[in-house]
Amino acid sequence: MLKTYPDNLKGALILLLASVIWGSTFIPQKIAMDFWSPLQFTAIRFLIGAFLLLTILPFFGLPKKIDSKSLIIYGFTLGTFLGFAALFQQIGLVTTTATNAGFFTSLYVLLVPIIGIFLGSVPHFSLWLAVLICIVGSILLAVPEGSFMIEKINKGDIWVIFGSLLWAFHVQVLSYGVKKNPIMLLAILQFLFASIVLIIFGFLFSPNELFNFPNLFGNPLVLITLLYCSIGSVCIAFVLQMIGQRYSPPNEAAIIMSTEAIFAAFFGWLILAEFFNARILTGSSLIFIGIIISQIYPIEKIKKSNFE
Repeated sequence: MLKTYPDNLKGALILLLASVIWGSTFIPQKIAMDFWSPLQFTAIRFLIGAFLLLTILPFFGLPKKIDSKSLIIYGFTLGTFLGFAALFQQIGLVTTTATNAGFFTSLYVLLVPIIGIFLGSVPHFSLWLAVLICIVGSILLAVPEGSFMIEKINKGDIWVIFGSLLWAFHVQVLSYGVKKNPIMLLAILQFLFASIVLIIFGFLFSPNELFNFPNLFGNPLVLITLLYCSIGSVCIAFVLQMIGQRYSPPNEAAIIMSTEAIFAAFFGWLILAEFFNARILTGSSLIFIGIIISQIYPIEKIKKSNFE
């Protein structure tokens, strides 16, 4: 157990830290939509993230042997999933309610193990229980006080659902990519490809939205929100996710990262003085219970393998 459990714990803590940062970016993302279009904001923050990581790459060093083919394939695949997942979620947030967006985004916790089944990984029963508990917790966080159901499904919800599906594919593919490639190089390529595919998409289908830039210096929030999301969400949190998934299986990683909703509620209370009621506390507690349950089987598996 001593040989492998610390790595499992390390991965969980790193993913938890990434979720804290993502939770803190919900407010600036919401503010940014007053100035940027979803396509602009998503493409530019990934482009900034790629170049910022490129500037610090020399400090991390490079391995002597690099599989360029694997790096490019995984970078392009992950970047495409990441770029469109972030874009669809951002579009959905503009055109649907926060309740529906929160509920449908939480579905990726269920979609990750379902995709895993098709990839040959059958989850233990305890994982399904953990997923169910986390989804219930996410619903309590998403649905307002006094309501027990989501609102009528609209076009924006479809965007959010597609985004959740792409997030789930991203988590699964990333679990393979980080084990075969240097993390910093893979991160740079992932963000660069995410930006490129979105720029091409915008150029072909929505050039006005892509090139109609706001006045960068007319309001300090225009640059502040962009830079915070580029540095915090992209450069730091997504790289932490990549490091964490090197140690944590994708199913457990998805459950741990569902705490993003908890931290979003916490920062809403801390910064915007939003009400932090018993319903939110119950939902948060259920998600943490789900995380604990999701870790029981891996720990027991590690114990058994060490005894053998």
